[in-house]
Amino acid sequence: MMNGRQRVEAILAGSPVDRLPVMPILHSGYATLLGVPLGQFYTSAEVMASVMVRGCRMFGFDGVQLSMGVTGEAEALGAAVEQPADGAPLLRQHLLADPADLPSLRMVDPTCGGRMPMFYGAVETAVRQIGALTYVLPTLRGPLLAASQLRGVQEILMDLIDWPDKAEAILDFTTETALRLGRWLLGSGARGLVLGEATCSPNFISPRFYRRFVLPRHKELVRGLKAAGWLAVGLHICGDITAILDDIVATGVDFCDVDYQVPAGKAIDLARNRIALRGNLDPSADFRFGQPGEIEARTRALLQDVTGSRWILSSGCDIPPGTPPENLTAFARATAEG
Repeated sequence: MMNGRQRVEAILAGSPVDRLPVMPILHSGYATLLGVPLGQFYTSAEVMASVMVRGCRMFGFDGVQLSMGVTGEAEALGAAVEQPADGAPLLRQHLLADPADLPSLRMVDPTCGGRMPMFYGAVETAVRQIGALTYVLPTLRGPLLAASQLRGVQEILMDLIDWPDKAEAILDFTTETALRLGRWLLGSGARGLVLGEATCSPNFISPRFYRRFVLPRHKELVRGLKAAGWLAVGLHICGDITAILDDIVATGVDFCDVDYQVPAGKAIDLARNRIALRGNLDPSADFRFGQPGEIEARTRALLQDVTGSRWILSSGCDIPPGTPPENLTAFARATAEG
């Protein structure tokens, strides 16, 4: 019988598996489930690692995904961030409210700033405790999402239209930052890395703008991360990605997430076995607010659609805090059949 890490790595490589691996997008949701305030989860490497390890063992999943939230890179570069006692970090400052401030950010070492050292410690601890048997997947932000945290979401999207040269300078910087952080995080012992890029969704920018402004930088970044030594790199883009799935494959990633808006069979047809896919139950309607029986039925239906393909069973996006443990148990029970 294969262990969890072996299953995930086999799917990423296109090799046979004894059953499809299970690795939901679940990080801060474990904290509330285990009674740990989010303020502690997001500020302590020991707490974050303990929560992830305990949660993964509780349900028998094949992998865990660690994340410090979307504010991570901005805070590491010096932005003011507020940490509620029981909530996710809140960005209180856009460092590039004036794009002319970009040169000053180039002087900052993001590996030393904010919670980046804490996150490194959490990943390293998780790898040490469960990495031999379980796939440990850390998250960094990709170029456009990081740019949106430095400039503002609305502002960077408008810049793409009104000031494309300024927008591209920011995107070049965030690409360099992601590569720098990725090279540094490799020392944690993790074998795979996923890049969060919610703002690349066709719900945010058109496929034409994605291809013009972001795709070349994704290619550069993925190529650099693999050259540095990452064995697998993935990409998470929310929403209906069917219009850009070919472009995602062209980035060189080993896998991408498929959100619940995309039928699994359609994603498989579009990917044509060129990369692995992960998804794609609804994190809100299914996991947070669904019933255990509904979760089991939908998971079995997903299994029917994806069995025989390069698929990692998961939610389509982040499973939110407050998700009932009974729903996660139902998901784990149903996926064990695959």
